[in-house]
Amino acid sequence: MKQTKQWIEFFKKFSETFPEYYRIKNPNFWIMTKYYIRKPTFKYLWFLFYKQPLRIIFNFLFSLLPFIIKEFFKKQNKEHFHSSINKRDLIDNLSRGNGFITISYCQKPLNCPDSRFSLKCTAKHLECKECFLSQIKRKADILGIDYYIVLGDYDSVWNILKTQFLKRKKGVYIITICNMVMNVIKYLSLLFGLKGYILPFVKGECKTLAAYELSEFGYKNIQTDISLQNKSILLEILNESIKRKMLLESVNKTKKGVFYEKAIQSGN
Repeated sequence: MKQTKQWIEFFKKFSETFPEYYRIKNPNFWIMTKYYIRKPTFKYLWFLFYKQPLRIIFNFLFSLLPFIIKEFFKKQNKEHFHSSINKRDLIDNLSRGNGFITISYCQKPLNCPDSRFSLKCTAKHLECKECFLSQIKRKADILGIDYYIVLGDYDSVWNILKTQFLKRKKGVYIITICNMVMNVIKYLSLLFGLKGYILPFVKGECKTLAAYELSEFGYKNIQTDISLQNKSILLEILNESIKRKMLLESVNKTKKGVFYEKAIQSGN
């Protein structure tokens, strides 16, 4: 109860800083960027920059800048998701354990046995059998990739972005998120050497910054969801990645077997 009151007070003070933005529906990239710069989590991005400035400058010049130029000249299309990597490369990376999946907590069922506003997603309860997220969790475990439930900005930057940035030079991801946040993530991820698929919500997503800010504190009484088409794409990518992982493991075992056989023969 005490923590809830603190969240409400924080929200009130924060919204007074720039109340005009909170009324705008589906804010664009520039509004979202200005919004994030004014948030406390922005300082954590500076921490990562100071940690490895040359690497981020390199990513800006050779990943982000070419992507921005490409986006500027690209014709409008009707893609139902955003991608900064081709499907084949995404599958190849995931099959080698070089990637992660991030799911927004609001995509959990309202009666999630692991608690809705929680980092947990065990996929071990009876109710989990009918949950789409449990399928993703189990497939991520088979691939040996990180699977995150994200609660808000601080969590996504400090617990996920920082971990992945310091863990590997290049990585891939699959993220489910609302459209207005996608406008920033698709650029920000490239700056930190990450490429992937962003699957936007088509149901229950936040359409104003006021709604988004409240959701950061767990106030989200609607279950969000991605389209059936994007669910099929996600499952297809994971299934193909698992097949490729098994194939690679089989090839490696065969190579080891041949090596040992030759070693035995040379010993004799």
